[in-house]
Amino acid sequence: MIDAPKRKKRAARRTSGAQTRNRKVEGERRGRAKAPIDPAERRTRNRTILALLVLAAINGWVFFGRSDTGLAALSSLGATAIEDRSGPLAPHASAPESACGGDPVRIFEGLESLLPLSINLSGGYTLRLGLLQLGIASDEIDGIEAGIRNHVDLSLLGGSGAPLRIAIDRSGTVHALEVELAEGHILQACRTSRAGDPFDVRNIQHPLRTDVEVVTIEIGDDADLSHAIDSAQEKPELADIVARTLAYDLDFATELRPGDRVAVMLEKRWLGRRFHRYGQVLALRFVGSAGRHSYFRYKPEGAPAAYFDGDGEPVRRALLRTPVGWFAVDPEARALLAPSIEVIQGRIGAVYRLPEGAPVVALGDGEIVDTDESSTEGRVIEIRFDDGTTARYAHLMRLVGEPKSGTRVTQGQVIALAGHSGRTPSDRLRLELSSDTEPLDPLRTLGRDGTRPARVGKTIPATGRKRFVDDIAPWIRALKVAR
Repeated sequence: MIDAPKRKKRAARRTSGAQTRNRKVEGERRGRAKAPIDPAERRTRNRTILALLVLAAINGWVFFGRSDTGLAALSSLGATAIEDRSGPLAPHASAPESACGGDPVRIFEGLESLLPLSINLSGGYTLRLGLLQLGIASDEIDGIEAGIRNHVDLSLLGGSGAPLRIAIDRSGTVHALEVELAEGHILQACRTSRAGDPFDVRNIQHPLRTDVEVVTIEIGDDADLSHAIDSAQEKPELADIVARTLAYDLDFATELRPGDRVAVMLEKRWLGRRFHRYGQVLALRFVGSAGRHSYFRYKPEGAPAAYFDGDGEPVRRALLRTPVGWFAVDPEARALLAPSIEVIQGRIGAVYRLPEGAPVVALGDGEIVDTDESSTEGRVIEIRFDDGTTARYAHLMRLVGEPKSGTRVTQGQVIALAGHSGRTPSDRLRLELSSDTEPLDPLRTLGRDGTRPARVGKTIPATGRKRFVDDIAPWIRALKVAR
């Protein structure tokens, strides 16, 4: 039997143990007490939270409240929004306010920012068929024919071989047109704002005079060909002529450097006392960071005229150096034009960052294999060239002409305009090259020496080499300023 004092001690121990165990369990449930926050740390945290709230409020106002951005802009996005894009690569070939300039002979004066296209009305081509081949819509042609019909019998143009030259904006609207009916006789039309009579037409006949001159061009610090042409006091279209002539060896948009020099011997054609246009390039010499290149236009016995280097080798190659036709661009944006490599789903391609409406050309002579349009690649044209290379052009704004499977294209022909169709964040051109068995390096056209595309044409035979050397000797002396 336990006495009373012991019972009291045991009860006290049980009570004390239970309280201890309860406090321990309660402490485990509640966790450890948090240490007090330093006042400086609390102020820093509060300032950070306040800054984030202010930033969120500003972004919310920009995205939801303003009328020119965010959801308001997205809800009204359409052709107008695309037309108004700006930046270093703003859309190319926008419609001018007025197409009819004040020059009585040069119908294309002031329209250098548009797209120049040309075709010869030979082989059964009428004016209508020629314009259709250049991608002009039928209703547009109706207006042109209605204006011209009062000045010339349209039936006389069919199969005449007359050169047809036009200037269009990127939507395909014709702003100026010229048909060279005969030496010194030209028919011109320019777009007006008159309703029902959209073209002014003029029929010009003047004595034709052709001079041959050597023009020296030195590239300035901005590495811009257009500015160099202007500094040489020549017309803007000379830039396109020089760039197209040297397109086998040089991409003037990305490879030109300050201090490069070009000397070009070419025809200048005059109607009466007024300069009309440039004619044939007879010889050209380039000296610069991209090498030295000399071109001489020569007609070997029994063969058509072509360009040869000083050794009598043909300068033409199976593929041009770039799939992008010449167009003027702001010098500050020039670095954006250099191509880069892109791999999508195992397919390698070259991406050319271009403004919407920039001209895309056929790299070589060939045949259209396919045209297509998809949600990812947008508008696509695929061409197989005569050397066995197949090129696939993607993200195009539109195709030029009426391309279809089996249609022949010529090297340098404008086949499409760059755009942003399909799944792409910006205006551009994607180019893929392949052979019958494997994909090819899409930048192989930019190779040097042995990696270059093959030359096209025959070397001047040994029997005619001395005559060739003697004939081009005066041209070499005339071009010596470019050495």
